[in-house]
Amino acid sequence: MAKHLTDDDIEKIVDILDNWSVETKLTWDRLVDSVQHGLGIETTRQTLSKQKRIKDTFKAVKAIVSGNTKPVDKTLPSSLKIAAQRIEALERKVERLERENHELLEQFHVWLYNADRLKITIEQLNSPLPRKTH
Repeated sequence: MAKHLTDDDIEKIVDILDNWSVETKLTWDRLVDSVQHGLGIETTRQTLSKQKRIKDTFKAVKAIVSGNTKPVDKTLPSSLKIAAQRIEALERKVERLERENHELLEQFHVWLYNADRLKITIEQLNSPLPRKTH
């Protein structure tokens, strides 16, 4: 049975996508298998695709994997192949984080506009969250 994904689970799943090999076809089923084997999380395609961060990252990586036409250089030493794969994964992660940051900044501007329009003060916005009582 699929479980509810926590923020930590989502972060780990997005990390799996960031590190997905461009030489391996990306499908929702393969991602589900990778999540189950790599993280021990039993989930479904539907559960994964409901999460915006996972869905957006999946689309971006899928486009990269689908557009991968460069052949693997068989003459490179394995250490260089591994390094090249690591660099590519980090570049994808940077692109994803920049995209997410841009989206958060856009959301912040919407909130700022609405707060100003509704005369909400900075003190009100900065008030701490209520504490949970047990």
